[in-house]
Amino acid sequence: MRLLDPLVLARLRTLRFDLRRHRAEGHLGGLHRSARRGFSSEFAEHRAYAPGDELKAIDWKVYARTDRLYVKDNHEEKSLKTYVLADASGSMGYRGRGPETKWEAARRLALCAAWLVAEQGDSAGLVTFDTAARDFIPPRRSREHLELMDERLAAAVPGGETDLGGVLARVAEGLPRSSLIILVSDLLGDSARVIETVRAFRARRHRVYALQVLDPEERDFGLDGPLAVESLEDGSELRVEGSLVRAAYREAFERQQRLYTASFHRLGARHEVFYTDSPWEAALARLVAGRGPASGPGA
Repeated sequence: MRLLDPLVLARLRTLRFDLRRHRAEGHLGGLHRSARRGFSSEFAEHRAYAPGDELKAIDWKVYARTDRLYVKDNHEEKSLKTYVLADASGSMGYRGRGPETKWEAARRLALCAAWLVAEQGDSAGLVTFDTAARDFIPPRRSREHLELMDERLAAAVPGGETDLGGVLARVAEGLPRSSLIILVSDLLGDSARVIETVRAFRARRHRVYALQVLDPEERDFGLDGPLAVESLEDGSELRVEGSLVRAAYREAFERQQRLYTASFHRLGARHEVFYTDSPWEAALARLVAGRGPASGPGA
């Protein structure tokens, strides 16, 4: 496979997508318990309440202790379907101080996530998108299927505008309930719509793992002097003085990141940030190991 060379595979084999550790997402399928629940089956875990959950599933004892709504997760065995959603819009083609473009990092992370899911016995599919879905590969579990995803990701070229909230909402409508969603994107755009889309995913009982891929320059804005900033999506140009806008830019960036962190946490979704100058396996390890803000009761 072009994106998973022997060195990448060797590093991947040190990781395991142990879904049992993610209290917010519940027990999932494959080698583990599945997300299909029944009130007569064994009590398993808690997760944050999401719109659409039945009121009788709320654990009021936990609410009395934490002042937050959690539901009891019960389970039965079932295979899990995973959909890796890879953002291939124009902004993903950006490369600042990082060693590669955001898309080059994102496509490798997307395929690595699919490989980990397949390795533990579940099926993984792929959706690439910009303003609409470009490729759709339904979930399967085989080496040939991973090779097809590798081929499509390696051939894709980022371009065009994106309507992240809109396209994800349309994708969500076509996915079976109680799937695992792994979103790989820079999450740039209308943050309110992105958050609303995550809420819609959770309402359909999807488990959401978002891996936000950014260049360090998008965090630091270390540019000085007169600048001509060109949009990678629509080609529009804006002239600014770097030193004058840096403080406002950083404040806006940090505000958006805090909003994402708090909102994803509240909705029971996982959010990890990956900068392209950082080791990719570290970000993937945090995502699959469930490190970071916990969303279960008592957290």
